[in-house]
Amino acid sequence: MDKYLRFFIKFQPYMIVLFTLQMVMVLTPAMAQNETDGIENLRFGGKVAVVFGFSWALAVVALITAIHKEDKRLIYPYACLFGFELLLLVLREFYIIAVHGFFIEVLTIKMYVAALVVPYVCASLFALHRLFTVDPIETRRDEGFVRFDRNEMVAVAESQISSSTISPVPNHNTPQVV
Repeated sequence: MDKYLRFFIKFQPYMIVLFTLQMVMVLTPAMAQNETDGIENLRFGGKVAVVFGFSWALAVVALITAIHKEDKRLIYPYACLFGFELLLLVLREFYIIAVHGFFIEVLTIKMYVAALVVPYVCASLFALHRLFTVDPIETRRDEGFVRFDRNEMVAVAESQISSSTISPVPNHNTPQVV
């Protein structure tokens, strides 16, 4: 794969990492000081917020390690936590819509932000996973996969070419494969 495309695909998760770390460092201490005042805000206060903040920090470390080592298995902690958090937020929104009304919740800005953020994160993580699956840098010996670098030109000495073009006399007793 072209090195610039590879850099671009890795750049997107780095931006996700930076934004997530910024949100964890800013919002977790602020949410930890708030007390929950109902079941709909249980995730946004107290000890639950600290647990989620710590979980997000571990998921970000796993994603950074996945990007550096190009290990697709380390993408899963971030993706699973993102999915779980998204599920909790969707369930919270359904609860608030049922209690407070449809139009109050649908017209808020968080729906528009979610419509932009969720596809971006999912597409970036999927592209990173595909990059590590289809075009890995390191090859494991048990996979039996050989990676050829298409961007690197290798010069072959003329003596190697001339020695490899000499073929032995064919043996007529061996069957030919068509």
